[in-house]
Amino acid sequence: MKNKQTEDNTNFSGLKELLNTEVMKNYNEFIVSEAVRHSNGLNQVIDFGAGIGTLSLILKNCYGVDTQCVEIDSENKAYLSRRNLKQFDCLNDIKGKSDLIFSSNVLEHIEDDVSVLVNMKDKLSESGKIYLYLPAKMLLWSRLDEEVGHFRRYEISEIENKCKQAGLKVEFACYADSLGFFASLLMTIIGYNAEGGIGSVGSLIFYDKWIFPLSRMLDRLGFKYLFGKNLIAVVKKAN
Repeated sequence: MKNKQTEDNTNFSGLKELLNTEVMKNYNEFIVSEAVRHSNGLNQVIDFGAGIGTLSLILKNCYGVDTQCVEIDSENKAYLSRRNLKQFDCLNDIKGKSDLIFSSNVLEHIEDDVSVLVNMKDKLSESGKIYLYLPAKMLLWSRLDEEVGHFRRYEISEIENKCKQAGLKVEFACYADSLGFFASLLMTIIGYNAEGGIGSVGSLIFYDKWIFPLSRMLDRLGFKYLFGKNLIAVVKKAN
């Protein structure tokens, strides 16, 4: 049974998982670089579901961009404060329109993801983009998805349909981390072990240093159009 959460449920913070994944420097820098590459401007940038600000810090330190962080969990917000990152409880608290709204591994935690996409559309400038980085393929569903409170893993066709319902259009979509597909598939077979196996900090460091760069090379060779552990969707307002 999948955990049931909504945008307003703060019982699950994912703090341990967020701290663990900060060791994945190549992975996190890739997510940010792709968001910047697909944007039409960085005058106002929103990090939706900012967590502890891992990606916002990269934007700030590497690109000189101060993001507007949307986060509801109190533990995560404390981290954002210590890191001097601007934070808001919801999108509607942010004034003006944004050139870029990015969200990494967040929508899968929200039952009514279409309503969130509608809210994003309302905060987007006319030429603005939404960059979504999402877990891909229900085939890869594992105990880890259940433990961290996922409702789903996405197919490209699903996110395209949900964006259409929200008055948005997917401009570009592909998979990401092709080798991660097989690592995740292995995890569904042998299990997740955050203490010493697949999913531990040591395994994340090893994967980020040795496997992820090779995975990115395969993505560039075209495997990203076939499969991957995650998917990327670049979204704009529908005409």
